[in-house]
Amino acid sequence: MAQVKGILVNDGGAPARILNFVAAADITAGEALKMDTAGKAALATDNNAPIAGVALTDADSGYMCSMVTGSGVVLYMVCKNDVTRGQSLMVDESGTAGMLVLCAEDGVGNLTNIAVAVALENAPSTAHSAATPQLTKVLVF
Repeated sequence: MAQVKGILVNDGGAPARILNFVAAADITAGEALKMDTAGKAALATDNNAPIAGVALTDADSGYMCSMVTGSGVVLYMVCKNDVTRGQSLMVDESGTAGMLVLCAEDGVGNLTNIAVAVALENAPSTAHSAATPQLTKVLVF
């Protein structure tokens, strides 16, 4: 049985749903997800696309993974360790799939990628790893 790691903080009455999908790869609770071409939950990898949801549970490839969907939801998500409160976050396309990082800007304050969340707290200073996922409270758009 999958273990929920306290990913969902508050849905705030938002139209959030928890849906189950087959995992296309090994997934850690708190990672940003997309749907692949086979209709399976996969780690989000495109910083210019919205996410489908956030993994509520760990899942091995080929097994069921619970995904929290919707916007206006407060969740604990896997973020890069230099994220600070109030920053807009995007999917880390060039680094770890499923991880959120600071949104890129054009030098005058305009975001150049799609923000999928905003950090509600500073990320832990310890770097994320599969063995010890570092979770940060965020508000998902």
